[in-house]
Amino acid sequence: MEEQLSPVAVTHLLQHTLRSLCTSDASQWVYAVFWRILPRNYPPPKWDLPGVAYDRTRGNRRNWILAWEDGFCNFAATTSAAACGQEGAGAAAAAYADCEAAAAAAAQEAKQGLGLQPELFFKMSHDIYNYGEGLIGKVAADHSHKWIFKEPPEQEISLISSWSNPADSQPRTWEAQFQSGIQTIALIAVREGVVQLGSMKKVRSYPTASWISPCVYSPLRARRSYSTGL
Repeated sequence: MEEQLSPVAVTHLLQHTLRSLCTSDASQWVYAVFWRILPRNYPPPKWDLPGVAYDRTRGNRRNWILAWEDGFCNFAATTSAAACGQEGAGAAAAAYADCEAAAAAAAQEAKQGLGLQPELFFKMSHDIYNYGEGLIGKVAADHSHKWIFKEPPEQEISLISSWSNPADSQPRTWEAQFQSGIQTIALIAVREGVVQLGSMKKVRSYPTASWISPCVYSPLRARRSYSTGL
């Protein structure tokens, strides 16, 4: 029989997992957020028996939402990366001191030199997404993954256009994240939700759910075991 963890221990385990995704030696990510799939209303739909994982293949997709479960951000790393970008902009402005456009660009970069700030990161915790709708909701329903770049390569524009539709607009907080220096946002479907990762670099490698899932499976299983008594 598996040892049941307390809610505090499970929360700590999930936080440690998200932190490890951003602080390991080879990691290029500066933040990680786990969006959990939850019933829109409680008690859960009647077709779900106690102790059984929610069956989202039945009923209306509108019965489900994705909400912030936990998140971690390496703010020091975002500030350092933004400072490097600011130095580059300053050098460009110095080389073209008589160019108003370069000066304006440097001023804009200076505003962004603080990196991703806590108030902007934690603002995401107030967001709720409909299961199967929008970028995050669609990734969860399709059990897929999606990479979004601040400036997508030209060869990827047609692919993005074919995958998206007007209803798949980016969350409102993403534009501010891109302005703060975030270059890549990754959405990866895992058991019971979606992991969102952010990087100050353009990350072109695609670590799919097969790599992320084992990392977050243990804390999710512990959380489910505690709540169901299994």
